[in-house]
Amino acid sequence: MKKNNFARNAEIGQKGLTLIEVMVAMVILGVGIMAIVALQARNMNYNSNSKRRTQAYTWAANRVERLLALPYTSPELSVKGTTAKVGDGHAPSAADAATMKPYVMEWDVIDNSANIQNSREVIVWVWKSKKSQLWAIHLQQQNEGKKALKVAIARIKFVRVKSSI
Repeated sequence: MKKNNFARNAEIGQKGLTLIEVMVAMVILGVGIMAIVALQARNMNYNSNSKRRTQAYTWAANRVERLLALPYTSPELSVKGTTAKVGDGHAPSAADAATMKPYVMEWDVIDNSANIQNSREVIVWVWKSKKSQLWAIHLQQQNEGKKALKVAIARIKFVRVKSSI
């Protein structure tokens, strides 16, 4: 009687992979590939957030440089706004705001003479869009009565002192 190939291979000690072993290997490979894809997606999200934050801080730093170049008595450095309320501070001109899209900026100037004579504290805020600024207002209204701080992508704070020169 003639033996089939499988029986003959078993007699001489050759072994192959069974279908179950191949399927298990494919599942392990699939899980590994899915993990790599998930890491790539998360990495892309982190890069996007980093880019957005870098752009916002660049706009804020640019505004800080402009404000530092102004005289102490400039209208853009007049006392206006609070750290707790969104939309009550100074805003850029329409031309500047158009170049900043999709970002929205505001800066608050607070009298700081109690700490340093003839000084003002300036805080520059940058949001991703008008919608995110409105979301900050919504959060602020929900926390009415509690100490609420403006929520922004970028926030730079400095003190401007009136020089005696």
